[in-house]
Amino acid sequence: MLYIAAHGGFAGQPVALGGGAAVCNLLLAEWARTRPFPCELIGPSILGAGAPSGQDLIAYGESSYAQFCVDFRRAATAEALRHDPARTVILCNDVSEGPDFARLSAAGFRMVTIYHVDVVAYVAAIYGRDWIRPETAIRLYSAAKRWLPGPLRGMASLVFDQQEQSLRHSRAAVVPSGAMRDVMLRCYPWLGAERIHVLPWGVAEENWTEAEVKAETALLRREFGVPAEAHVLLTLSRISPEKGQDLLLEALRDWERRPDFPSRPLWLFLCGDAAYMQGQRFLQRLRSLAGGLRRTRVVFPGYVTGLRKRAFFSLADVYVFPSRHESYGLTLLEALRNGLPAVCLEHHGAQSVMRDEFGYVVKASGLRAAIARILSDDAQRARMSRAAAAYASEKSFARSAAQLAALLHSFGDRLRNPQTPPDSVSGLSLFR
Repeated sequence: MLYIAAHGGFAGQPVALGGGAAVCNLLLAEWARTRPFPCELIGPSILGAGAPSGQDLIAYGESSYAQFCVDFRRAATAEALRHDPARTVILCNDVSEGPDFARLSAAGFRMVTIYHVDVVAYVAAIYGRDWIRPETAIRLYSAAKRWLPGPLRGMASLVFDQQEQSLRHSRAAVVPSGAMRDVMLRCYPWLGAERIHVLPWGVAEENWTEAEVKAETALLRREFGVPAEAHVLLTLSRISPEKGQDLLLEALRDWERRPDFPSRPLWLFLCGDAAYMQGQRFLQRLRSLAGGLRRTRVVFPGYVTGLRKRAFFSLADVYVFPSRHESYGLTLLEALRNGLPAVCLEHHGAQSVMRDEFGYVVKASGLRAAIARILSDDAQRARMSRAAAAYASEKSFARSAAQLAALLHSFGDRLRNPQTPPDSVSGLSLFR
């Protein structure tokens, strides 16, 4: 199995590459443990001396990121073509950053593509401000693409043409939610529903002891000076407009003007780094909004991972997931597993995960009231905490990885369990 992942190969690096990179790393780690088939990763290192680091990737603007997509597509396709299609199944981790799907299909390769995000729906939601539906955006692009200027046409092609080609030439599409599947079927009426497999990712197991988590949480309290009586809100995602942190800060600004604002100190930790395209500009906007708050302490701890991330979950009272667009939301499920009630905006990720017993799914105008409702009732919050942990504990990433492995096996009768232990090459798990 060849695993083509434009954000793969950065495991262990503290870089906010997003959910696609996280899933790639988790799948490689799980398959290194279970060894369901020989596996080789094709990541950015295929670009040789010009390969970007993870930090380079998240700092790219629109044009430089589009060029990376083109360069990676060319190099990854050439590398895949070195293999025997009769003995190889390809797993694609990306769409816009994916290979030349048509060329690999013509060569006889069987491909399965993971859709961490419906790229067309994302563009319609973020750049189109939800004024047009994804299927309308596809029709508009089809009618107008010949008239678009060269650079814009190239970037638009990475969204619209690449997604269509990925669906036409993949034997199966793996999506994290039923809502995402339904949007794809609306957008591509020729796509058979049997080719779309809904596979929520679940949560990976952790090895931290309770003593380690307690000690790290105490360190965070001392580091930031968080009072013991404070209410603590937490968000954890990259700093980018679609993640909606500005909506949360605006809701808190509104709350500060109301008589029901809590008398106890209120702290908000906005964890994450500025990433991709508009990230740095958006971070400056968030800092400006935070500077206008007078009764809420806002902290930007940067990107957090490992035990430190686990400690932030322990420190918090409520997890807020204010994304404008989210296909799934790995951090939401992590927060629930750690017993945090959650408040989310309406998007596919929240709709597929959230339940009334441990949180609320609201419009942006309802953020303030939902947070206030949870913080105002300690007994209710404790019940929500227990329900959240019980629900998320049943969502296993290992089970999802096994299901994906079984799907890959169904398209490759020559895949075999390896007889030799995995080698470690440049930090990647490769089995041959």
